[in-house]
Amino acid sequence: MGIVGSKEITKKIFLETLCNSSIDPSLSDDKHEFLIVFQQIPIRIKVFLAVRLEDLIYDFNKIKQLDVLILTLDLHELDSINYYNKALIQEFNDALSFQGLSVLVGMNIEQIFNKATLKNSRISRFHMEKLTKDLNMIYCFEIYNNSKDITEIYDKILNEFIFRFQYSNHDLFEKAKVYGKLLLK
Repeated sequence: MGIVGSKEITKKIFLETLCNSSIDPSLSDDKHEFLIVFQQIPIRIKVFLAVRLEDLIYDFNKIKQLDVLILTLDLHELDSINYYNKALIQEFNDALSFQGLSVLVGMNIEQIFNKATLKNSRISRFHMEKLTKDLNMIYCFEIYNNSKDITEIYDKILNEFIFRFQYSNHDLFEKAKVYGKLLLK
């Protein structure tokens, strides 16, 4: 999983949510690994953080495979909608042979931390959806509530993973389910 965003706090929010649901968090400097059990299926998640999408492109030798890409925007920074463009996404897809889930997330940082909004202007839902379509991304979310909204995003991603896993290799899926039950005991 790659999480891209110019603000460290946005990436930290995603990591904390994973850490809270993990049964085995093991953190290192350049990658974060978590073992979670979702719907009785154990899933090991490696998270790569980047300030810019180009950082993931240039580190593709270290990453090897990425199944999920989460691009974050600050809803009150109007310029942040210009951080991502179709050519950059195509370069990313080509460099990493990426065919996974892609998610665009607009975050209202002030509201998440119950701070007064200092800026009246914000990126609209319409512009978020338009950018999602233009970049050929799959999901678009706005986050106002730290834990509830992030959990909803992870649930959507993990449900998609479980669905694909169940129908790609049913026998292995059933074995994983048994192992997941053991891990939860």
